[in-house]
Amino acid sequence: MKKAYFTVILTFILSVGFGQNYKDSVLLLNGKVYQCNVVGVEGLSLHLQSPKKDTIEDFYLDSYRVYSYIKDDNETVLYQKNEEIGNFLEADESKRYAIGAYDARHTYKTRFVFWSSFVMSYGVSLWDSYLSPKAFDPILLPDLKAGFFGKSPTMIPFAVPLVLTASFGLPNIRVKEKFMLHKQYQGDKMYYTGFNSYSKQKRAFSALKGSALGIGLGLISYAILKIN
Repeated sequence: MKKAYFTVILTFILSVGFGQNYKDSVLLLNGKVYQCNVVGVEGLSLHLQSPKKDTIEDFYLDSYRVYSYIKDDNETVLYQKNEEIGNFLEADESKRYAIGAYDARHTYKTRFVFWSSFVMSYGVSLWDSYLSPKAFDPILLPDLKAGFFGKSPTMIPFAVPLVLTASFGLPNIRVKEKFMLHKQYQGDKMYYTGFNSYSKQKRAFSALKGSALGIGLGLISYAILKIN
């Protein structure tokens, strides 16, 4: 029943989201979905086609990356447990993991992480440029001014992205019901593992991007506003 439910829901979401040029879909183990036309399995690859305006583009996916594909409203599972290539989960566990990652891709937002990282990194950059009045003798250096943008930046702010990326990216979160497109998996540990796997990547990338921009703005601010 769950398999049929997932197939129907996934097909509906994809058909609404991508239009009628595509009739099939592919679910990867990391929760990513490709909307395309499935030709079939060829050797160790899955042959796909993407119709363009005037042509049809062929591309291939390694079968070991694919959990399943839906062709003509029928789901075919390619995943097989094989510890030699890193597939340690049973097929059903892998599906729940992939669906958790799929939901995280579509519902989990990291705006707070981005802006928090941006503000903290910019703040550290400003602090790093602050020249304290106690740091120099105004009699010996009368032209030197104390305050923000009073001294050259150091390497300290460049440690902030590493700290924030680890701080935001490593912990698991509690998966709230509002994040779940497939609510029938509420309480499923493997679903939560898949959700957290992608949400951690998303938070880490947002923290890295926000902190890098904060440091960049700090350096630009110093270059424009330096007082010494």
